[in-house]
Amino acid sequence: MNGEAIVSISAAVVALVQLVKWAGLKDGYGPLAVLLLALAGVGFWAWSMDGLTRATAFSYFAGWIAVSTSAAGVFGFSRASATALTRTNAKPPPSTGAGADDDGSR
Repeated sequence: MNGEAIVSISAAVVALVQLVKWAGLKDGYGPLAVLLLALAGVGFWAWSMDGLTRATAFSYFAGWIAVSTSAAGVFGFSRASATALTRTNAKPPPSTGAGADDDGSR
């Protein structure tokens, strides 16, 4: 995949992500939707270029990553995953051991 193809696919996937977002996709499903739509876009492009071969596999993978990050920025991954990030930090630190609040100076 060359840069021109990545930009073309990114534009289509970003537009599709926006349409899905406007249709009411919940933020929690946004990251997965973006990854799947990017995969579909790169897959469709690969199919139109005579498919996937061993020689082109990594190029398509790298293209999928580039397309995914473009669409992720539009969807707002940081905002969409803020709930998940705060959920992981909801537990208090342990009271004893390496992660304890006590600095051992007592």
